[in-house]
Amino acid sequence: MSRADDLRIADVREAAQQLATLVADGREAFDTDWMRQRATERLLEIIGEASNAVSDEFKSDHPDVPWRHVVNLRHLLAHHYHRVDSDQIWTIATVSVPALARELQSTDE
Repeated sequence: MSRADDLRIADVREAAQQLATLVADGREAFDTDWMRQRATERLLEIIGEASNAVSDEFKSDHPDVPWRHVVNLRHLLAHHYHRVDSDQIWTIATVSVPALARELQSTDE
């Protein structure tokens, strides 16, 4: 893995860990706290931007990661914020991101 890829993957992992902390208090805490919702969206944007910066070679070496979906979510959050669905954001933060983090752990092995 190149140094640049290593840094971007570290950014994804850090954001995933921070997301885990944000959602740890459950769905009700998420639904009733607009700052938690916006922080979650921002961390998803960071994951998308970092994923976009990963080299094509790294992406080819890890075809099980849904790179295009991750980057497209960042685009949606940044440019079409009015279409953001809190149910989808919750599912992405609690299901998809942990799966992504697990997949990227294999890059260390």
